[in-house]
Amino acid sequence: MAPAVTLSDSDRLAIVGVITRADDAASRRDPDGYVALFTEDAVLDGTQGRHVGREALRVAVVPVWASEGPVTLHLTLNPVVEPGPDDSRAVARSVLLIIDPSGPAIRSAALITQELRRTDESWRVSRRTVSASN
Repeated sequence: MAPAVTLSDSDRLAIVGVITRADDAASRRDPDGYVALFTEDAVLDGTQGRHVGREALRVAVVPVWASEGPVTLHLTLNPVVEPGPDDSRAVARSVLLIIDPSGPAIRSAALITQELRRTDESWRVSRRTVSASN
């Protein structure tokens, strides 16, 4: 029997850091900073379609963020980080709230599943799936 795959505390913290930096980049409307947290072959799919590769992600997020209004905050709640099928992969599930800080009011909520892969530089998102919250 193969040994169980585990994640170290430092890996879990690094993965949550990637998620937090993605929220920050989205809140600041920084598509370059956002896509830098993804692998070159990353997939973004869900409620806004399917986009493959960093350049497609960069193009896709700009109108999505614009549709939120001029200022919103992206906040990830309760990320659960689990090991993937091997030591170089992990899965993070969470709830994303998009907040209008002038209200404050919740603009939207979504369920997010992110697959992450360890690269030479750090952990990167290889797939981000956005599902409507019910």
